[in-house]
Amino acid sequence: MFGFGKKSATGIHVSGRIVRVATLGSGRGGVWPLALVESELESPFDPAALADDKQRQDLVSTLEGIADECGFDYGNTCISLDRRLALIKRRPLVADADKDNYEHLLWESEQILAEEAGEFSLDFVMTQDWGFVVAARYSALDCYIDLGDEAGVARLDVDLAPFALYNAGECAELLPGEKSELLLYADVGEAWLMLVQEGEPLAVGSCSWEEEDEVVEVLEGTARKLLQDAGSDIQRVWGAGAGDMAWSEELAGKLGVPRSILDPLAAVDPDLLGEDATPEQRSVYAIAVGLAQRGLAG
Repeated sequence: MFGFGKKSATGIHVSGRIVRVATLGSGRGGVWPLALVESELESPFDPAALADDKQRQDLVSTLEGIADECGFDYGNTCISLDRRLALIKRRPLVADADKDNYEHLLWESEQILAEEAGEFSLDFVMTQDWGFVVAARYSALDCYIDLGDEAGVARLDVDLAPFALYNAGECAELLPGEKSELLLYADVGEAWLMLVQEGEPLAVGSCSWEEEDEVVEVLEGTARKLLQDAGSDIQRVWGAGAGDMAWSEELAGKLGVPRSILDPLAAVDPDLLGEDATPEQRSVYAIAVGLAQRGLAG
């Protein structure tokens, strides 16, 4: 099997029964896609499935099949953390030095988690004015480690889908496009949103819906709550995902702003794309590409 080593990275995005894998290569010519693949599992891959050996093996077998078919390995891989397994809090930064802000965010996290603090792994994302606290249980992360070991992943990272979406937009040189903008990745039954102000994350959210729900109403409710909590407005919606692309168009109309497609490969030399997919079709892999971009950066 051909290993791409340090010049490649893979992103794995799992949503429901769908697995999307993006492998990127990098070199003097920039970054280009080596594989963009979608596959379907036998059953939805939720937190219960992650902890179940048999259901986890279904994902492992799928990933092995993709690697064999496309001729790459999982030497450098980042996978999306299920939205139900993460606690995200946004807190204002109170000091000038990163070290002082880190210590303050750590202290605030311990107050929020209280007696359960020892059961969580913490990570922090800091912008100019805000700090995002991301907490995930060690027990859940251990299951991802098991998944990586079973799939033959040499180096595995875990990241949140909305931050991967932001990373994809930034690496595609689409951000910042406006002073304030909303990133939306709408899948078949769930969505991730991120409010971006002057090129930096301001607020994150997610939502899900059932078959009988009006999807655009669910998206609008989540978006307006983000805007209200952040005390902000937007000038553009960036839409991506496998759901109906009309959803992002309708949401933008309800918010009174234009909609653009978040093509995660917009900055790639067209000669390196090697396929005729449209920006809408490439947007399906936005989160997977953003995860792979993190691997290349690391």
